[in-house]
Amino acid sequence: MLISHLFETGYAVVPDLITSAEIGDLVRFVDDLRTQSAGTRRLIDTPWCWELAERIGRDERLREVLPVGATPVQCTLFVKSIDENWLVSLHQDLSIPVAERIDSLECSGWSEKEGETFVQPPISVLRDMLAVRVHLDDCDERNGALRVVPGSHQLGRLTSSDGLRERDARGEISVTVPKGGAMLMRPLRLHAPSTASIGSARRVLHFVFGPGQLPHGLRWRCRRATV
Repeated sequence: MLISHLFETGYAVVPDLITSAEIGDLVRFVDDLRTQSAGTRRLIDTPWCWELAERIGRDERLREVLPVGATPVQCTLFVKSIDENWLVSLHQDLSIPVAERIDSLECSGWSEKEGETFVQPPISVLRDMLAVRVHLDDCDERNGALRVVPGSHQLGRLTSSDGLRERDARGEISVTVPKGGAMLMRPLRLHAPSTASIGSARRVLHFVFGPGQLPHGLRWRCRRATV
């Protein structure tokens, strides 16, 4: 069921990925970070975050949807509330963090974010990747649930105008996720967060898992494998 839903729509929900005890520990870590900014991409460098990534990679429910040799390559904290209510347009996640820049016609869109090198890799890499969004709060469209365009992950890279046409043709769904649950998503699926309209925050740890090996001489900055 999980595999078929992820294949057909580009997303799926696991309602109980982490325990109540784990949530309590993670909330303490995350609330310390909230004093610094609304989000950061560099959490995978911290021991507690790497340990959680390894735990997720060993979860039997995810084994058949994670890439071969799954490696946690990034974790971003997103905190959304009425006070931190940024707007993001409909988009795909096209860039990945790598160890260094290389010369390859198959790679484009090189950039630097928070001291890390990012690139848009070949489409075959993006199709193999999986994001696991761990929710520390109940989340629905009132406090920033993701709106997704089902099936759009099968269309390859899309321009902004193509993305809007696909949304109009296919419709979009607001994905509700309970506290302690996780939303699984393919990076190529069109998505955008809802605007928060209630006081409760939406705290999400957005993990990205990639294949153990990359083509064209690309290397992950994080290289330890979980499975």
